[in-house]
Amino acid sequence: MTNSEVNEPSEEPAPPSDPPEKAPSDRNFKRRLWARLRSVGGALASVAAVGAVAGGLVGYWNVWKTVRTDVLEEGQKTQREATARPDIVPRLSLVVLPFANLNNDPEQDYFADGIATDLTTDIAQMPGAFVIGRGTAFTYKGKQVDLKTLGKDLGIRWAVQGAVQRAGDQVRLNVSLVDLSTARDVWSDRFDGDRSNLAVLQERVTARLARSLNVQLVAAESRRGQMDKSRNPDAVDFSMRGWAKLYEPRTKVTNAQAEELFDSALRLDPDNLDATLGKASCLAGRVLSGWSTSVVEDKKIATTLIDQVLAKRPATASAHVIRGNILQYGNPEGALAEYDAALEIDPNSPIAYGQKGGALILVGRAREAFSPVQIALRLSPRDPSTGLWQFFRCHAHTHLREYNEALEDCRRSIDLNKSIWPYVDMVSAYGTIGQLEMAQNMLGELNAIRPDFTVHWLQQFGYGLSSNPQFRREFDGILDGLRKAGVREQ
Repeated sequence: MTNSEVNEPSEEPAPPSDPPEKAPSDRNFKRRLWARLRSVGGALASVAAVGAVAGGLVGYWNVWKTVRTDVLEEGQKTQREATARPDIVPRLSLVVLPFANLNNDPEQDYFADGIATDLTTDIAQMPGAFVIGRGTAFTYKGKQVDLKTLGKDLGIRWAVQGAVQRAGDQVRLNVSLVDLSTARDVWSDRFDGDRSNLAVLQERVTARLARSLNVQLVAAESRRGQMDKSRNPDAVDFSMRGWAKLYEPRTKVTNAQAEELFDSALRLDPDNLDATLGKASCLAGRVLSGWSTSVVEDKKIATTLIDQVLAKRPATASAHVIRGNILQYGNPEGALAEYDAALEIDPNSPIAYGQKGGALILVGRAREAFSPVQIALRLSPRDPSTGLWQFFRCHAHTHLREYNEALEDCRRSIDLNKSIWPYVDMVSAYGTIGQLEMAQNMLGELNAIRPDFTVHWLQQFGYGLSSNPQFRREFDGILDGLRKAGVREQ
């Protein structure tokens, strides 16, 4: 999405009267200024929605760097507490439900979906917020939702609902904030703009939401900052279509279709960062799914594209996640650092938490994998990736030789997604504990999915993932369990 002028709702707070014109050099002054900003009752200390408009971007950015750690720790503390005590509903817990498409044209769904997805990302970076992931939110698309039940099921207090109407280049957003304990609107508002101004339009919605929840926005820089705004609305449109395609079940065909859409966007606007990131995601998906004809070249191009995004838009959690996914094969320590970087930007990213759990197993820290995976499951309990996250739990238990727990989580993973990996661990676990009949039953199901599966193939794959000594010792135990279960060596 891009930034430019939009029609601002009259209720929006005025910017501070005297924004700093340049970065203060004195560290104490920065802290005093930040304290003053936080104490302002009704005004929002937001660079994205206020500071940039007022012209004080540099000064606010330097203030943010001084306090960023404290703010982010507050957000991550909220995730940990919500996971440890699911019976306690966090005060700033919410979900952005899929926006209705008022054009009555299914071909325009991508547009409404893209706006709701971007709002989820932006709101997730509010300090102390607990935001349900997009993957779970979109399971409610096109359904009648009982709002009180929704709040109880997800363990949250608020929902953001909306509708999008598009007439040519003109866009209208109708947005409301709902108290899920009563199912009543706290506020509703209308935001008008055009399709080249979607980023600023979304920032207005985020600012209005923050004010209603009595939260100060402290975003260091807009996720779609002034420096990378696209001037080609058709490129924005192609990019939104590409991301909509990526959110479909990932197959070789849908991945290629998404890449083609991102290429179309980049032909119109080579500087469109959302399309650049989307292209990198397609390349990463190609590599990790075994569809690549040149892994080295695809990884090289994807890394270059991600570097381009981060050079202009440092606060892009998804860029770090994608780079982590690329590094996960062969450099899990590097992948772990990327997932941590993503979570510093967006403490509500279920994908980053889930992938971090997988990377911790690869670096020989399987015991630590349960916590981030559990947070991912709390943030997005109905996510399409829950099958993978349950497998990470299963796999961590298998590495730790906790076979009863491993079998339980593997069954959950299979119920959600019948990939080969939970079957592998179940065959190994049953072989290790001597339940050979059950091992053979699971092996039959594994061979139905992957007829050419062998111990040698898995060893080559696993050793390629990580050279960590602890990981390999634990992985060798899984291989021995497979041999005891009767899996052929080659």
